[in-house]
Amino acid sequence: MPFFKNLNELSDITDITWNDRKRLGPLDKASQQIMRGKSNFTYAQKELFAAYISGLNACSFCYGSHVAVAENFGVSPNVVEALLEDISTAPVDTHEKPLFNYLKKLTQSASKLTQIDADHVFNAGWTEEDLQEVILIGCLFNFYNRLLDGHGIKGNKAIYHFGANHLHKNGYSVPWFIGLIKGFIRKSKIKKLQEFEA
Repeated sequence: MPFFKNLNELSDITDITWNDRKRLGPLDKASQQIMRGKSNFTYAQKELFAAYISGLNACSFCYGSHVAVAENFGVSPNVVEALLEDISTAPVDTHEKPLFNYLKKLTQSASKLTQIDADHVFNAGWTEEDLQEVILIGCLFNFYNRLLDGHGIKGNKAIYHFGANHLHKNGYSVPWFIGLIKGFIRKSKIKKLQEFEA
């Protein structure tokens, strides 16, 4: 169960961000731009990065959710598991492996990153803009992982798939009138979660 009284076993990240729109509302727009904006990376690749980072952090909510989003974009959950086990043998393109190595170090020991780490990425054919985008995804999901775990939100398989379907279809943006329809969304969410669990 979450640590806060306004949260419950059905809560997800929106229950945190909707209740603090002044400070957290801008994250919706930033997330949409980072995860769905124009890019040299596909949505599938970006969601694989998100799932990988969340797996490194053992954030059950974000890991479960973004493995499911990546799967909706055609990425097998086995790929994420293999990356977490050993990047060098994981079934991803060779030129993508330096990106995952960079993300791993960014997540686990960012202060130890060096020019050599960046050069491995550049030597694999990626540009500075590409690396910056990967860094943004790394920063975003390290933040979200801490946000969810800090509030004690763990979720379950039904919630992961519910959220994954929404992110796959609608992206990360949240309409301005979200506060006005929270009750309706909660009822819809409960109904859909019951369908997933059935």
